[in-house]
Amino acid sequence: MNASARRVLRFLRYLLPYKGLFCLAIATGFLAAAANGVGVPFMVKVVFPIVFEPGHHVPAVLQPWMEGLSRNAVLLLACAFMPAVFVVRGAAMWGNAVVTGYLGLRILENIRTDVFRRLQHLPLSFHDRCRKGDLISRVLADTQSVQTMISQVSNDIVKQPFTALCALAVFIALLVRTGEPSLFAVNLVFVALAVFPVLTIGRRVTGKARRTREGLAEMNSIVQQNLASQREVRSYAMEAAQVAALFDASRRYCVQMLKMVKYQKALVPLVETVTALALSFLLVRGRQMGMAMEDFMALAASLYFCFDSMRRAGTAFNRFSEGRASLERLEAILDAPDDAPDPASPAEPASVRGRITFRHVSFDYGSGSPVLKDIDLEIPPGQIVGLVGPSGAGKTTFASLIPRFYEVTEGEILLDGLPIRRMRKSFLRGRIALVSQNALLFRDTIQENIRFGRPGASDEDVAEAARQASVTSFLPALPQGMRTCVNQGGEGLSGGQRQRVALARAFLRDAPILILDEATASLDSENEQAVQRELELLARGRTTLIVAHRFSAIRMAQRILVFEHGRIVGDGSHGELYAACPLYRELCEKQALRSGEEPPAG
Repeated sequence: MNASARRVLRFLRYLLPYKGLFCLAIATGFLAAAANGVGVPFMVKVVFPIVFEPGHHVPAVLQPWMEGLSRNAVLLLACAFMPAVFVVRGAAMWGNAVVTGYLGLRILENIRTDVFRRLQHLPLSFHDRCRKGDLISRVLADTQSVQTMISQVSNDIVKQPFTALCALAVFIALLVRTGEPSLFAVNLVFVALAVFPVLTIGRRVTGKARRTREGLAEMNSIVQQNLASQREVRSYAMEAAQVAALFDASRRYCVQMLKMVKYQKALVPLVETVTALALSFLLVRGRQMGMAMEDFMALAASLYFCFDSMRRAGTAFNRFSEGRASLERLEAILDAPDDAPDPASPAEPASVRGRITFRHVSFDYGSGSPVLKDIDLEIPPGQIVGLVGPSGAGKTTFASLIPRFYEVTEGEILLDGLPIRRMRKSFLRGRIALVSQNALLFRDTIQENIRFGRPGASDEDVAEAARQASVTSFLPALPQGMRTCVNQGGEGLSGGQRQRVALARAFLRDAPILILDEATASLDSENEQAVQRELELLARGRTTLIVAHRFSAIRMAQRILVFEHGRIVGDGSHGELYAACPLYRELCEKQALRSGEEPPAG
């Protein structure tokens, strides 16, 4: 079995929970196919002659059913056959469409949820490598394409060939009755001519579809990046450049889309040309044979439905080929390796005190250039540690390794003497509270944004966390207090207010380990001083890491680690480092000169 077949079979498992509904869709499809492929030719061959030719004999196969009936009764039954066929056909097609639509929506829901769930568990290194717009395109557009392939296309690929087989069976039966089976061999050639473009075009559509999906992802990336950076775009008058970038991406997408459409739409005229040739041959040969009109019309109807079903099956096959390109893009997410997996047999302590140990830890982001080099240290429970150093020295990376946002390249990290690799990520991260520079608020109420710190917390606990973080100081100015909805990102609140909501989350989590990653860097001096008081209260009794560029943020630190080129070149109090660490002293003096701040006291 080739890779493409395995890929399709893997996604067909989404049909298994709905196999009963899928069988119903197939059954209604078969019923509609039989009404087309058998009912219409039968109507032309048998019913019309009974109605329009008074002396026409009823076929032997129907005579037992009509024995003893009057001429008027036979006519009534014959006339009733046409609406009966089309009622059955219409009801079957309606049922097939409804069931298929329901199936498609449920399959789409499950695929999209699985892909999105996988994105939640993949390491940050995966997200760092991928464009956000491309991931959005995969979650929304590619899952839609796969849903179409699994539900509608799989239905058509079964239903349309069955229609063709029914029509072909009627065609053969009629040929045997007319005594011209040689016509069957000739029409097999036409069938082969119709199948060839179906297979050839399908292969070409797959490659074109892959490129159109990539083009759509590129446009999504441009739009997503633009909407997330509106302040910067307008500040630097980049509006025209952004529009031009989207236009160029859109033009490339349209070129690829037109190439795919060119191949997709070529199938219909090709198959219809073959159909016309087959019908023309039948017409000429039938005239030479002196074939009766009803015989010719029945043969032509069955032959037409045979080729029409092949055309529809070919269209479904093209959609199937298009869906295969989306399967490849989704598998890139579903099969992406997790370089920080949960252990098979986790070992987790009943309580966590917060002692953090780095044993000869090195780390790189996959570039081969280490960001951290041979870090070996221990942080006792409850100690407040400041992390300082030039930009790119490894401070944030050091802090990010503790919750296993990234996996160490060498060495190991221990929490209370137990390697964090032996803990489930959910357990480990549940013991860590993180407050970052950009306090991200979700599109929800302030109350629910705080509750993210501990889902399921009572309203009283949320209110207490809000009080501890001084969120209550600005609630009276809001229209609905704690139940005021904020926009995505916290638009409508000031930087200090957003940071207090983020602090309230950390208070609510009440974790033994606290990571403050530039938590006050985006605030002005007045707001920084106000928030600093809440930070000191939050850090009390917790193992705290403070990543900071501004030394005012580490005034409460009991210990300071100085990073340079991925190594710790200083470890001690402010006074000790100021006297013994040239880099620390240089950083202090430069910042004091630049901002007029006093270096933190030892």
